[in-house]
Amino acid sequence: MHFPESFHAARASWLASDGVFTVLDPDFAEGVVFSAFLTTKPKARLRYLAVTDHPTLALPRLPKQQLAPGLHFFYLPQFNAELHLWVGSAKAGLQEFQGPVDALVCADAERPPARRLKQLVPPANTIRSAAVIGAGIAGSSVALALCKQGVQVHLFDSASEPATGASGNWVGAFHPHITRGDSPLSRLSRLGFDHTVQALAELTGKGLLQQGKDWDTPGHLQTVPLDETERMRETLLQLNFPEALVRWVEPDELLPSPLGGLFFPQGGWVKPACWVQANLQACGSLLSTHYNSPVGDLATLRQQHDVVVVCCAEQSIVLAPIEGARVGSVKGQISKLRSVTAPKVVLSGESYAIAPPDENWMVLGATYERPVLNLTPTPQADNDNIARFKAAFPQWPLGELLDHRCAVRSVWHDRLPAIGPVPGMPGVYMSTGFASRGLLWAALGGWMVADHCMGQPLSIRLLEKIKPRGVRA
Repeated sequence: MHFPESFHAARASWLASDGVFTVLDPDFAEGVVFSAFLTTKPKARLRYLAVTDHPTLALPRLPKQQLAPGLHFFYLPQFNAELHLWVGSAKAGLQEFQGPVDALVCADAERPPARRLKQLVPPANTIRSAAVIGAGIAGSSVALALCKQGVQVHLFDSASEPATGASGNWVGAFHPHITRGDSPLSRLSRLGFDHTVQALAELTGKGLLQQGKDWDTPGHLQTVPLDETERMRETLLQLNFPEALVRWVEPDELLPSPLGGLFFPQGGWVKPACWVQANLQACGSLLSTHYNSPVGDLATLRQQHDVVVVCCAEQSIVLAPIEGARVGSVKGQISKLRSVTAPKVVLSGESYAIAPPDENWMVLGATYERPVLNLTPTPQADNDNIARFKAAFPQWPLGELLDHRCAVRSVWHDRLPAIGPVPGMPGVYMSTGFASRGLLWAALGGWMVADHCMGQPLSIRLLEKIKPRGVRA
């Protein structure tokens, strides 16, 4: 196979660049050019946008996620590269990928790409300093993503330490999401899940987290009420996902329960506060923290920093108002009980239950209370958590109540997160609105916001759905 000069030039430019280097390959075929790129691991991340209508692809067996019908995502951390592969018509693929690219390549110099695109070179990065508001899992993930790009980050929080809100919960669950028709929420959750696992694995590789102690992926069982069983099984048949992603389990198959459910073999748990601390440590000297520093408005920070990123849950929309945005708050109480018999997998459905193996406790939760009048835990909420768990696992022994905790979830009108530039406020970004899925959205939010700040946003239709937005008329 002959490689045109554009390949050699593109690869040399990638090796010499910082940040993100975006390549468009509108004639991917079986990925010969892409494979030729991957012989080293440079500093800059390679974002390879590829289009093919080849009926049988000889791709390596890599973990992948389907972002949209026809659009697949592969992440190769060993090469600091990601492949966004459109399988279908060239016209549709080229319409899917929008925004600036650094290089255009094709496999055969004598056969030009299906459509010549004008190469758009993004503006040079001028971001040197960023202010991030909120020292929870959202803000710490954004801070780390920016520090990786060489940006000096100033992190502000009104509390005296990080992870005092929902990120201060003792433990939380993360797993992909399944809906009939494979909604945008479900497709995005799979992308978010990939980013979460990769982020945790990277921090573990640096010695900042311990798998099995701070996080793990033992699998996740989501029980399904009896009256929804038939419909959920039909949904699984229609989606036809591989069992490595999700499979149906019968009552009593994994754990004693009268309910069947969805089992996600890769589903996991993490102690959010440990994740936040690891993010902050990984930032190194590029991070300056400012605790006990409430932010009343953005005017001063916008003058002092190149960009400002709002990651403070329900307060985000107060600091960065968006016309037509409808955002609510939901109180959630979790209950910590002594663990008599610990389930080896994460449980959810009627109630979630998580028991880290090195602890003597398990967490049940969480309530869903509106309006949010105060954050005082109540005995009634503990009783509700226990009752929901007992409904799914009536024979499971529970120990005495040890503690309880309340936090607030920020929920946008469509239950999708709000990640990206704030309309009408140049240089201001958001990563917020995570609802009850913050552990799925945080790492994805950091990645997306950093790309926006560095002038390298990936624009595909699915990700457009989670830009900060108002309710459509």
